[in-house]
Amino acid sequence: MQKKINYIFCLFLLIIGSHFYCQIKIDTVLFNKKYKKINKLLETKVDSAFPLINQNLVNTLRQKYANGYSKSNLQLARYYTLKGFNDSAILYTPIAIKYARVSKDSALIVNSYLSHARVLANTANYNEAVENCLLAQRFAEGLKDSKLNIKVFHDLGYVYSNIGTIQKAIIYYKKGLAIAKLNNDTFNIANITARIGGEFNTLGKYDSSLYYGKIGLYNFKLIKHKRGIGATLTNLAATYNSLKQVDKAIEITNEALKIRTELGDDYAITILKNNLTQCYIDKKEYTKALQIGKEAELLNAKQNDLSLQTENYACLKTIYHQLKQNDLAYVYANKYILLKDSFYNKTNLKALGELQAKYENDKQEKEITLLQLEKKNVEEKTEAENKRSNIILISITSVLALIIVFAIMLYKRFKQSIKQKQIIEKQKQLVDEKQKEIIDSINYALTIQQAIIPTEEDLKLETKNACVFFKPKDIVSGDFYWYSKLNNYLFIAVADCTGHGVPGAFMSLMGISYLSEIINENKIIDTDIILNNLRSKVISNLNKTTNTKAKSDGMDIVIIRINTATLQLQFSGANNTIYIIQNSQLSELKGNKMPVGLYTDVLKPFTKTELQLNKGDKLFATTDGLPDQFGGPKGKKFMYKQLEQLLSSEPNLLQLKKNIISNFETWKGNNEQIDDITFVGIEF
Repeated sequence: MQKKINYIFCLFLLIIGSHFYCQIKIDTVLFNKKYKKINKLLETKVDSAFPLINQNLVNTLRQKYANGYSKSNLQLARYYTLKGFNDSAILYTPIAIKYARVSKDSALIVNSYLSHARVLANTANYNEAVENCLLAQRFAEGLKDSKLNIKVFHDLGYVYSNIGTIQKAIIYYKKGLAIAKLNNDTFNIANITARIGGEFNTLGKYDSSLYYGKIGLYNFKLIKHKRGIGATLTNLAATYNSLKQVDKAIEITNEALKIRTELGDDYAITILKNNLTQCYIDKKEYTKALQIGKEAELLNAKQNDLSLQTENYACLKTIYHQLKQNDLAYVYANKYILLKDSFYNKTNLKALGELQAKYENDKQEKEITLLQLEKKNVEEKTEAENKRSNIILISITSVLALIIVFAIMLYKRFKQSIKQKQIIEKQKQLVDEKQKEIIDSINYALTIQQAIIPTEEDLKLETKNACVFFKPKDIVSGDFYWYSKLNNYLFIAVADCTGHGVPGAFMSLMGISYLSEIINENKIIDTDIILNNLRSKVISNLNKTTNTKAKSDGMDIVIIRINTATLQLQFSGANNTIYIIQNSQLSELKGNKMPVGLYTDVLKPFTKTELQLNKGDKLFATTDGLPDQFGGPKGKKFMYKQLEQLLSSEPNLLQLKKNIISNFETWKGNNEQIDDITFVGIEF
């Protein structure tokens, strides 16, 4: 019944709202006062906000105030989200977007797309959620608004967290956190650190989870933000439960329940009831767990959130099994399986990759347009200059015979040349503007590439120590390095794609996507088979756009697999090698002399090499950008030999990185960097 009422109300708003063609005078001071009051109520007393929101909706409709109408729809969506009615919330965020664009308020447009993205993520529509986040990011690019940029990165993290790609979520959260710290934004520092703590709990890194969670709780208490305190307590309780400190987890969960109940946050209460059920299961108090689990089941039915319902069914299945009520355990096991399948079928990571690829393709088309405009500008300028030269020549020839006629003609031609110059200047201004758009788009591509490629700190989380020297020749890079964990295996790849700049970056994104699919989705763990599969996918993709196999497009790559429990190493390489230091001795493991990609010779299967590592051993991988750099006193290449000497001379990775960068910059001098540079060192 509630859903039908919401649909009718939404249709009513759309029909009446379609008559917005201009904004008329309205008491904006009164509206803003009530708008702020509603925002405060949404943070303290959710149910009290509802009648005020409806009043604002009616008033802004009657007075045709598009900006206020959009904001009121966002508040209504926020109300339904807090009450857990996401199916209702998703009806109002599209209306907010439409009238935000009518009002031409850029900040409101960004917030509307982000709100829609969050609701889509809550209803498991992940592809649309990411698309709306990217739209918001495009609108935010030209705005010097730190809070908006923080919100963009925060909501991208939120969406990817819902999808389950936790590492990517943490990367976006940390980007938002960096801006928040730069601007001393205590709320966003608290909010984002608390969320990062929750992500580390999901990854099983409980020390990091407690560290970030306690920072978030401290900052929320500093600003007396009740909802934030409740949310952070929820994350901390989950971490204590994972650490088997169940009584501590129950205590904190009950504290969070008290806060959320005071605020009227039905959705958060549902999450906490689920968590409390799991706590009592862990304590083996199954009767108590059943009581709370059944309460949670009723709440979950109201929320219609697939992920929460899945958790609840899993708990009830376990409880009934432990209570020897196997018929009911079987019923909930079936419910769990059916709902889980439905939940994961809504997540299409391949479609997300295609969405990002489409975004990059749009930028390439803009680049082509810019080149065409430049060519046209040069031709028109040359033509104008030729005309001017002819006019001057005719005038000089005629001056001896007809001085008066010459003066009249010169005056007319002078006016014409001024007009032509104005046209050329306008065209040049247009080209400059287009060029700025292209550079801005490529800089945004850099943001995407930086979000995908891990940082040196990320590698240090998985190893004893690590160092990275990553220096693209242009704004974006054709080189990439990547890592992933699967069970006890740590996979590390370092690759050099054909070309650099935008073309190389496209190839690098394709390589990262395929590696993730082969290892994480297809569960292929042998490095030689990984390269064989990667080569097949790259060739298949490249053959869609070329009529010949004679080209050598693709990538040179090394793929390393390390068993983190036994330190057993497996390695395969395509036109590339790795270096190993064992017992202070440098050795080299060579790959196969063929690329991953189109190749003129006969394609053979890749081979693999296995080696036992010991604690303290170091691995190094590099692309050819560093050894091939021209410089020095005679303008020669840096060479691998000089790199090997550096590797052998310094055991400390931090100092080694400094030495390599210093030697590279001294060697390059005033010469141009010729290629992308990637160097990765790891110690176990």
